[in-house]
Parts: sequence; structure tokens; C-alpha cells
Amino acid sequence: MLTMSKQLLHGKLAKYYDKVYSFRDYLDEAVRIQNLIIKYLESGGNSLLDVACGTGLHLNHLKDDFLCTGVDVSKAMLKIARKNAKGVTFKEADMKTLKLGKQFDVITCLLSSIGYTKTYSNLKRTIRNFSKHLKKGGLALIEPSYVNSVYLKGEPRITIYDGKDAKIARINVTKIRRATAVLNMHILIAEKGRDIKYFIDKHELGLFGINKTLSIMKETGLKSKYLKNGLMHGRELFVGIKK
Repeated sequence: MLTMSKQLLHGKLAKYYDKVYSFRDYLDEAVRIQNLIIKYLESGGNSLLDVACGTGLHLNHLKDDFLCTGVDVSKAMLKIARKNAKGVTFKEADMKTLKLGKQFDVITCLLSSIGYTKTYSNLKRTIRNFSKHLKKGGLALIEPSYVNSVYLKGEPRITIYDGKDAKIARINVTKIRRATAVLNMHILIAEKGRDIKYFIDKHELGLFGINKTLSIMKETGLKSKYLKNGLMHGRELFVGIKK
């Protein structure tokens, strides 16, 4: 049976999300985040906000060294995150309308989640929200979504989860439509004792230029720079420090 919808992995299929992305080394990425914080943070505190935190696996590795908060727009993802990273504060919130009433030393927004803002006006609104939620000298770490990224070039991609009681294959080819990347992720799930399920999970991400993003960061009060080598292979990083 075929089910086709938008962002199923963030909702109906959230319970499979960590299996689909089991190839990621969250511990290694968390260590890289800590090294960047040591290098760039000027505020001197240890409060950290992860925007679009997903299932909370980065925060699970950061919670012993930082006072962590995670926000996500998906109730389903937050339900899993609360189990993955016990003791962390999680709240449902949209990055475009973020208003938590407090400031943090560090804000992270990873896995090109910034692309879900889709337009430059929403991008500016979101980064302004980040700046408002940062203390002076605070640090923003944002993984970009842009047209020349290795993640968005359009070559066929496949990931496999080969567990004892479940096998999952996800395959996609990204299409570029004007300033938007359209990812139709074809997901095949086989579980012990159940019929095989087939889903098409549609994701649309805005593609933002590097210089334009840096300009927006500067305009919203962040001294910014672009790092070619980010937290994982093929992903770059924007670094912003609150003036």
C-alpha cells in the first residue's frame, strides 16, 4: 500500500526516524559542536537551545555539559525526544515565530532544517528570532540549505537500516524548482510479522545563497562567518556571534 504525504518522517513515521538516520554519528557531531563552542563562544555561559531538535539525539550527548532546551514544530518528534534525552526541557515551537522569553548562550539549527523556512523573508525572520534569543557574545551554529550543497545536488541517494526485526530503505533524487529543493523520499519498511509498507515522504526546502545568508545574519546583529567543513561530511556551517 502506497501512502504519499508531506514530512511523514516528522509526523506519522516519526517512530522510524532514528532508524532511517542511524548512519549519523550523533556523538561525534556533539563533540564537534562542543569544540566550536569552546572556540567561538564569548558569553561564557552554558545554556543551549537546539532549534528543530527532532528526536533529541544531539541533546542527549550535550545535556551533561550544557543546560539544554529543545524546540520543534512536530509533536511526534518531541514525544520521542523526551524519551531519548531525559532531563532536557522540550517545547513545541516554530522557528519562524520563536518566542521563549529567555536568552541562551548557544543556539543550534542543524541538518539543513533552516531550509524549511522556504523564503528569504522567513529566513530573515527566523535568524532575527535566533539573535533575539542569544545573549551578548552568544553563539549561533546553523547548517545551511543552499543550491550548491552536496546534500542538494540531485544525485540518487539511498540509506539502509538493517535491523533484526526491521529493514528500512530510503531512496531519493532531489529536484530543484526555482529556489526550492523538492525531495520525494521513497521509503520501504519491512517489519517482522507485518505487511511491507511503502511511503513517499515529500520535503521542500528553500535554497539560500551563502552571501545573502551572511548578510542577513549581519543585519540581525550576528558577526558571522561560513565554514566549508562543518559537523559531518558534505555539510557546511554558518557561525554567528551576537554583537
